[in-house]
Amino acid sequence: MMHKKDGGLKMTNVLPIRGLRFNHTAGLDFSKLISPPYDVITDEMQDEYYKKSPYNVIRLEYAKSFSGDNHHENKYMRAATVFKEWLNKGILLKEKKPAFYLYEQHFTSSQKKYIRKGLFCGVALSPFEEGQVVPHEETMSNPKADRLELLRHCEANFSPIFGLFKDKSKKLESYTEAIKKKQEPAIAFTADDGQQHMVWVITDLAVIEKIKTFFEDKSIFIADGHHRYETALQFYLEKKELEQSKERYGHALMALVNIYDEGLLTFPTHRLITQSEITGTELLEKLTRYFSIKELPRVKSRDELLSILDKFLTGATQEKMTFGLYTPEQKLFLLTLKELAEKEKPFPWLDTVVLQELVLSDIFSLGEAERQKESGLIYLRDEWEAKQFVDNKDARFAFFVNKPPLEEIINLSEKGIRMPQKSTYFYPKLATGLIMLKLGEV
Repeated sequence: MMHKKDGGLKMTNVLPIRGLRFNHTAGLDFSKLISPPYDVITDEMQDEYYKKSPYNVIRLEYAKSFSGDNHHENKYMRAATVFKEWLNKGILLKEKKPAFYLYEQHFTSSQKKYIRKGLFCGVALSPFEEGQVVPHEETMSNPKADRLELLRHCEANFSPIFGLFKDKSKKLESYTEAIKKKQEPAIAFTADDGQQHMVWVITDLAVIEKIKTFFEDKSIFIADGHHRYETALQFYLEKKELEQSKERYGHALMALVNIYDEGLLTFPTHRLITQSEITGTELLEKLTRYFSIKELPRVKSRDELLSILDKFLTGATQEKMTFGLYTPEQKLFLLTLKELAEKEKPFPWLDTVVLQELVLSDIFSLGEAERQKESGLIYLRDEWEAKQFVDNKDARFAFFVNKPPLEEIINLSEKGIRMPQKSTYFYPKLATGLIMLKLGEV
């Protein structure tokens, strides 16, 4: 999607920022300072990150709530107080010059090593209909309300929105690789999970101009962080009404990754039904309207489950669309979609949409309202964990879906079509706390 300089749609505006980062001269162990994004942090994980360091970013990104909290004392106010203290004590330092930040995340998946390359930057906020920043998933109201309160209290982005762009020739990478040859990373450490994080600060004016020009005709696709983007836009509009300048609030912290990057991995997110009175036998009978059903061998280990799902599941890009189903009777089934009349076919033709329309909505009555509240539904990436939820009676049924076809999702996004929430899972999550952004300052 191109953006014209004169008339019509505006250019995509990708900006260098004076980012905030932890003071490397303060003797801090960087591996103890970062956390995942707020939306994957459980109460147990929150406790763990609090214990890692008194300066772990969890105190900003996802501070603890307490039973006596009220309008005068709550997690958002505590985050704002801690943020101010860290700035005043020099725990967090602001970049002296506007910069782009090259980010490398080294990790292992299925015993194979990967490097995912990204760029921390500011991206000018614009409504989705303008086409400069493009969503691919539906959002839910509760996370947006939470992130908006944090933004109102702290006026800062602590975690980057994960964005994607198209660069098949890897032109941008040629600019950033040149930087790596000339300077050492400003941040380099190995986290407790074994992932290595490296950040280079780019302040060379010539390179900055090349990067800004490169993005002028690019759309940014939100991979992860739809709620944070919509929240940032709402916050900007609030400030605009108060006649605050666009330059001070009109952008958000993002980490941009090329969709052709070899380290960009996507995984499926499986659907678990938690509230249903029907038995496994009754469900199978209902499913025969749309699916042919085959019982698969019982599995006794994680490896067995992964192996059998990998063998039998085929996605929307294949001749036959299939799903896995695990029932309270501890049985695993393969569901193969039958030929449907055109009027019966869900649109768009993707696994998560088909499952949502033909099963979640039609059989379990989990419509838009229920999905917004996540009522009766759990999303899990780990297949074995999903099976255990059913075995332990924490869920009734587990539906296993396929890896999402990323290019197809991007193509649909360009046409303004959004997927159901949790249609994609990009692995690994971006680290929170490497680069942050204080808003409201020129």
